[in-house]
Amino acid sequence: MDLDGWLAHIEALNPRSIDLGLRRVRQVAESLEVLKPAPLSVIVAGTNGKGTTSVCLEQILLAAGLRVGCTLSPHLHSFNERVRLNGAEAEDAVLCEAFATVEAARRQLPLTYFEFSCLAALHCFKAASVDVAILEVGLGGRLDAFNIVDAEVAVVTSIDLDHMDYLGATREAIGREKAGVFRPGQRILLGEDMPDSVLQAARDCASRPRRLGREIRAAAAAGEWDLEVDGRVFSGLPGGGLPLGNCALAAAAALVVDSAFGEDRVGERSLRRGVASAWLPGRLESIVADGRQWWVDVAHNPLGARFLAAEIPRRWPAAAVVALFGNLADKDSQGIFAALRGVVRHWVLVDTQGTRGLSALDLAARGAPPGSAVAGSLRNGLRLARSLAGPSDVILAFGSFAVAAAVRVELLNSREKAEPEGAAAHASPLR
Repeated sequence: MDLDGWLAHIEALNPRSIDLGLRRVRQVAESLEVLKPAPLSVIVAGTNGKGTTSVCLEQILLAAGLRVGCTLSPHLHSFNERVRLNGAEAEDAVLCEAFATVEAARRQLPLTYFEFSCLAALHCFKAASVDVAILEVGLGGRLDAFNIVDAEVAVVTSIDLDHMDYLGATREAIGREKAGVFRPGQRILLGEDMPDSVLQAARDCASRPRRLGREIRAAAAAGEWDLEVDGRVFSGLPGGGLPLGNCALAAAAALVVDSAFGEDRVGERSLRRGVASAWLPGRLESIVADGRQWWVDVAHNPLGARFLAAEIPRRWPAAAVVALFGNLADKDSQGIFAALRGVVRHWVLVDTQGTRGLSALDLAARGAPPGSAVAGSLRNGLRLARSLAGPSDVILAFGSFAVAAAVRVELLNSREKAEPEGAAAHASPLR
């Protein structure tokens, strides 16, 4: 089968898209001998910031001369984005070979789409003989498929209310689930504002975690930033396009990986190169199209909205903000509206599709500010957002991975038609 055929096959194996538990995936992993996909593994859990932290860590380690495998979830445009080998998306042939290997080993076990993908990624990393495997948790931590790997390093980026039907109704409960990736003796790095459940889980593993804002300190000034980790200071690091906190966690994790190997590869040069080259589509992505400044982001919960509320005025202090917003039915849309109160001048609401989709009308009923425009379709929303924004304003397109992906397609296609042949593109080409 080609890649599309394999993806259709694995989507049909288990009628439940989420079927938490490790028995099935561990059984197949033991058969495949992929429970240790690399000499050292880093597992990255948290509510927000996992993907940017993972890619920034990947780029720093690559700049230090290590071979790196990295997983991301979900993807924006193509499945290949989920499995990265040395900084590049895995090719179709590599993924198809991995899927065939997993299929032969599963012996009729009804793996979910994510479980099958997890096993395929671990197989790819082992086959490629990577030095480090970076494993982004899909949901939770304790029962996530990647938690079959006993990672030497664990990172928890943030904890907030999301996926509450699966993880619990409080930050303490959600933190307890995400801290399920911890192991005795593991090196643990934590973002800011961790609930007690995460800190206690680290103590139970006899670990003294490195915490952002304490053992890990980052300070930004004039497009650069300084980092201090365990007394080591790195000054004048490039700002890049990713959130500073995630870059600081990634840099600290890279230094920890270096220490675990007993080497001295990760230094100021690799930190600079790695941070400068770290980038992900749909994460604080700036696109200029049709004479308007767009900012595309996958933020889909109040924690992400609070980050945008602080970041937008910092980057564009004088700009009016028009928000093109579509959210899924199981998200706290009211909390997102509240987080951006006073930052967004005009709201344009659009439909989201699928089993978890939410119409723009229903979204408006979730506490949308007075005067919000119910556009319905994305095309209508794009036109209306353009008309409401002036040349010096910013259009923020966000609310779900699906919204970010669809907006990217429209904007990049529009810009491609407008640009002369050979013009440089700010964003990566679409597959």
